[in-house]
Amino acid sequence: MKKPPRPSQQVLPDNGRSSRVIDAVDANIAVLDSAGVILSTNKGWREFAASNPLPDGSHPRHVAIGTNYLDVCSKATGNASENAVRVYEEIRAVIDGRKRGFSHEYPCHSPDKQRWFLMKVKPLPRSKPREVVVTHIDITDRHLAETLLIRKQQELNAALLQLQEMAEKIKASLGGSRLSILPDRSNSQQTQPQVKSDLMKTLSKREMEILTGLVRGERNSAMASRLQLSTKSISTYRSRIFEKLKVDSNAQLVAMISRMGALT
Repeated sequence: MKKPPRPSQQVLPDNGRSSRVIDAVDANIAVLDSAGVILSTNKGWREFAASNPLPDGSHPRHVAIGTNYLDVCSKATGNASENAVRVYEEIRAVIDGRKRGFSHEYPCHSPDKQRWFLMKVKPLPRSKPREVVVTHIDITDRHLAETLLIRKQQELNAALLQLQEMAEKIKASLGGSRLSILPDRSNSQQTQPQVKSDLMKTLSKREMEILTGLVRGERNSAMASRLQLSTKSISTYRSRIFEKLKVDSNAQLVAMISRMGALT
């Protein structure tokens, strides 16, 4: 007579538990099939669509089950079209198996609030044909904190430069040796992780041009016009720079460059 399996080995009925768990996740989640059609969504995804109606008051249908999400992205127009096309290409690459995953930060402002989201795309394990999970996470608080930190760093740098100029004027009036208010960076630069310097060396001349524009807050369209490139090319270079420097957003990029003083 066979012994009954131990409790840890028993397979309990799901009873809809997995759906409730996904609905409880604080993110907007959808599953796409190999063609890009939305197969299922969680509660967060549906509630976000319901709370962000179209100008005529109707609920957006382009995010409902049965809609081809990739078609919506590829046919997007207006200010968001550039990012939408990139999202289309990256999701297609994940579905085709050319990429393991994809993440992308983007603004999604409402009429009364500024918001930023992090989009992640990963293949659904053991799905054949391949299906992918698309997740949108609200990162507004983190984005605002990073932006504030960068602004404070810029203000501090400006104040240090003003103090240095003042020190130079005092030196000139006293005829003495050079005064320095700025901290001695000789040792701090030596203690910077060598990996950051090595990562910067991997950038091509064109990527450095794009990097400079990104740090200055220049729009993709402006960089494309200045460098005589297409906006699609700018987006491609931007992705390469993020990948090479191991950052996920412009805020992280600016913070990294600010700490390194790489563009000076």
